[in-house]
Amino acid sequence: YKKDGKEAYIVTNNHVVDGAKKLEIMLSDGSKITGELVGKDTYSDLAVVKVSSDKIKTVAEFADSNSLTVGEKAIAIGSPLGTEYANSVTEGIVSSLSRTVTMQNDNGETVSTNAIQTDAAINPGNSGGALVNIEGQVIGINSSKISSTSAVAGSAVEGMGFAIPSNDVVEIINQLEKTVKSHDQP
Repeated sequence: YKKDGKEAYIVTNNHVVDGAKKLEIMLSDGSKITGELVGKDTYSDLAVVKVSSDKIKTVAEFADSNSLTVGEKAIAIGSPLGTEYANSVTEGIVSSLSRTVTMQNDNGETVSTNAIQTDAAINPGNSGGALVNIEGQVIGINSSKISSTSAVAGSAVEGMGFAIPSNDVVEIINQLEKTVKSHDQP
């Protein structure tokens, strides 16, 4: 999302990087670069990773998620099920705005986030990828999906994916960058 001199910054989900000993980022051309965790936030499920900007050609533009309307196109980008299906794109619509998604993180803590609901296919591996509008602007960061519910005897569920809205993402990544920079100061 940002290129600053010799460094570039990537936003992803906290649950993607949590507990990682090494961060390796696969670029769209298939090459891999190493990243360094800048900061992460359990409650928003967001993390910022810093990489060398040498191979970064373009950066994403964030749209105003407050301007979204139900029914507009939503395109999910990610790597469902890992690198074998890297750089997959699925299309759907914005199904709903301001959904509260409550889940348990890896530490057993209950986390509730504000989310955009979409029927674009979001599967394990899409987490941390972009949800974009028809202009290619980031409207959210893919984070989770509902695949079954016990409310109706374990019914299978399709087309209920969720993304963290871009306005929330921008606010949190700016805080994560400032927190790290302030810690670098003596």
